[in-house]
Amino acid sequence: MLFQAILIVFALFAIAKTSKMYKQQKVSVYWFMVWTFFWLVVITVSIWPTTTDIVAGWVGVEKGADLLSYSAIVVLFYAMYRVMAGQERQNKELTDLVRKIAIMEAKKPGSRGENK
Repeated sequence: MLFQAILIVFALFAIAKTSKMYKQQKVSVYWFMVWTFFWLVVITVSIWPTTTDIVAGWVGVEKGADLLSYSAIVVLFYAMYRVMAGQERQNKELTDLVRKIAIMEAKKPGSRGENK
């Protein structure tokens, strides 16, 4: 019971924080809705934990806790992949930008790689 209460309070805090960020235009309406939905699901599962067993039965997993663990692992790996792919893209864009700036600087009149 204590863990459920802590989880619900944390989820409500997260919804409030997400709402504040949305109002400050730090997150889009899409991400606001995604995160709000996620935290509402967390609250629902906290109040009625047997709902995960029902969903697990539909997808062929024995227990709801197992389904949550498997899903969390898959989602975290996918998120890690997305972060790494984004970082690679940013590295390439930064490299391209630095090259363009270096070429522009080299083409300036009187510029021969000398320190100014």
